[in-house]
Amino acid sequence: MAQQLNITTEAAKAAPPAIVALLHAGGMTPSDWVTVLTLAYLGLQIGLLVPKYWRQFQDWRDKRRENR
Repeated sequence: MAQQLNITTEAAKAAPPAIVALLHAGGMTPSDWVTVLTLAYLGLQIGLLVPKYWRQFQDWRDKRRENR
């Protein structure tokens, strides 16, 4: 059982550099991946924050209309 855990642990440690090496061999440099991941992160943040702020705006608008 300990041998399987060691193999799994070492494979997990080696995975990120191996992925970067494969992607670099495929034509994408690390700076390209940083750009792609940054844009993906930005898209996720926008996708999560826009509905939140839209609800806050609607709540503010509804409260403002009630106070008239």
